[in-house]
Amino acid sequence: MVTKLDPPLTLVILAAGRSTRFGRLKQLAPIGPGGEALLDYALYDAALAGFSRFLLVIQEPLRPEFDAHLRDAATHLDIRYAYQRTAHPGLVDDPLPGRTRPWGTGFAVLTAGEQVDGPFAVCNADDFYGRGAYATLARAMQAADPAKRGPGPQAITIGYPLEVTLSESGGVSRGLCQIDESGALQRLTEGLELRRKGDRAMGRDVAGQSLDVPLHTPVCMNLWGFHPDILAPLRDLFAAFLASAPGLDREFYLSEAMNDLIAASRARCTVLPTRELWLGVTFPGDHPGVARSLRGLVDSGVYPMRLWDARRSLPDARPTLRDAPPSPVSRE
Repeated sequence: MVTKLDPPLTLVILAAGRSTRFGRLKQLAPIGPGGEALLDYALYDAALAGFSRFLLVIQEPLRPEFDAHLRDAATHLDIRYAYQRTAHPGLVDDPLPGRTRPWGTGFAVLTAGEQVDGPFAVCNADDFYGRGAYATLARAMQAADPAKRGPGPQAITIGYPLEVTLSESGGVSRGLCQIDESGALQRLTEGLELRRKGDRAMGRDVAGQSLDVPLHTPVCMNLWGFHPDILAPLRDLFAAFLASAPGLDREFYLSEAMNDLIAASRARCTVLPTRELWLGVTFPGDHPGVARSLRGLVDSGVYPMRLWDARRSLPDARPTLRDAPPSPVSRE
C-alpha cells in the first residue's frame, strides 16, 4: 500500500527536448511490451513511490500528442502541463529574434516552478530510473525537516555508476559527480562523448579537455529532489545567463546551474547512490536492448504487461489534465 505524503510530492518531468539524435519524439516512443513509452514507467514507478502530482514540461504545439498518449494514465494520476517557450512572462520578456531552440533544462524547471508549492523532484521523460530510485528520493525529501535543513537550498540527486549509463551506439553526455566522504556533491563535471575503453571511460569536458575516468564514477542522470527555495537562486542565474548574450544556441542547463550554486556556496546537494537499473535511448540503436530489458521486467512480474490496466496497484489520485497558469513566476 502506498502512503499518502504530506505535503504532497510533485514530479516534474522534462519532456520538451527535440530528440535530434534519435530522429523522432522519443518521449512518447513505444518501447515496453505493452506499447508504453519510458515516460509511462516514470509515472507508474513514481506514483508507487508516493508522488501524487505530475507536471510535464513540454513544447505547447505537442500538447495534442501528449494528451492522446496519456489518456489512460490520466484516469489514475493528477497530470498537469507547463510549457517551455522562447518568451515567458517574468523569465524571458524579450526573446532574441530568430531564437527557436529551447532555453534548457534549468529554464524548464523555472517554468514548472510556477505550479510547485512543496517538495518536488525532476526527471527526464526519456530515461528509465527504476522504482527504487524514486522511492529513495521520496523518502529523503520527506525526511528533511524544513526547519532543520540549514541555511540555503538543499538538494538531492541520485547517483548511478557511469558504467551502467553508457551506450554501445555512441558517445554520451553525463554529469560526473565529485563527492566528499559525507556524500555531499562538490563538483559536477559535464562529460561529453563518453565511451567505454576497457575498464575506463573516455571523452571530453565542455572546454574540450580530455577525460579519462573509472567506470564506477557516480553520475547524475538528472534525477533531482528540491524544495521551492531553489527557485530564487535559479532565477538569479538565469537572469545572468540572459545578460551574457547567449545567442541562438546556448542553453541554461540544470546541471551547470547546480554546479555554479554549489561552487558559490549558495546551495548544497547530497548524492544518494543507487543500484537500480538505468535505461535510456540516446541513439536508435539503443532501442532493442532497452526493449529487451523491459520485457524481462514484465516477464519477471515487476510490471504488468499494460501498466494502466493495473488499477489496484496505483494510489488514488485526482484524474485530470491541466494547463500551466498564465501568471508570471513569483518574485517573493
